[in-house]
Amino acid sequence: MAPMDIVTLELFDFTVSHAVLEVQKLLDAHQGKAVRIVLDDETHKRNVVKLLNKHGRTFVEHTKGSLVTIDVHPMKVLKKTGLLAPAPVAVLNTQAEQKPVPLPPAQPLPVLILGASIGGGDRTTGRRLLLEVLRRADKSIPWVGIASEGASLLREQDSLKVLQGLKSSGIQVRVSRECAMFNPDESAAFDVMEDSEWHGLLLKGKVTRL
Repeated sequence: MAPMDIVTLELFDFTVSHAVLEVQKLLDAHQGKAVRIVLDDETHKRNVVKLLNKHGRTFVEHTKGSLVTIDVHPMKVLKKTGLLAPAPVAVLNTQAEQKPVPLPPAQPLPVLILGASIGGGDRTTGRRLLLEVLRRADKSIPWVGIASEGASLLREQDSLKVLQGLKSSGIQVRVSRECAMFNPDESAAFDVMEDSEWHGLLLKGKVTRL
């Protein structure tokens, strides 16, 4: 691929949360390929570097004045997706019969909603699918968070009813502070979540992203 053909993402005039989301979308859409990210904000740069390291991507930075260009190298071997999770490791009991003791099941991760729908097709269908997934949410989920484009759920009666239903069932519903600022009335019934908290969880892979 010639340098002029590299897909380039410019992170100018983005909020911190939106910038993280756009970089994640870029990596998802061009898995393993060389991409270029251009920015002029130190906070954006730190978050981009963390996200690239999390994905195991190598890169080189070029700085010219306040402008920073990050050229992400292509991966030699694409990561395989959809692999089965490894079976729980059995811990041997050193007493008596030496029977294997299975590890307790892993606790479910919190759910972070960053989009207005699921899938890249028809938005209406994707929206219905998202709401149906939320209606069937396991009650053991620690919490459901709303951030970025997920704020659209706060502005429609059908989706608001689903969120209120989650809260009534015992699942905590949290709205990012940035979303709460722009939707104060709709967010009043839910808990506020600091944006820095979900940024960190997303970068560490400690949330289920929808």
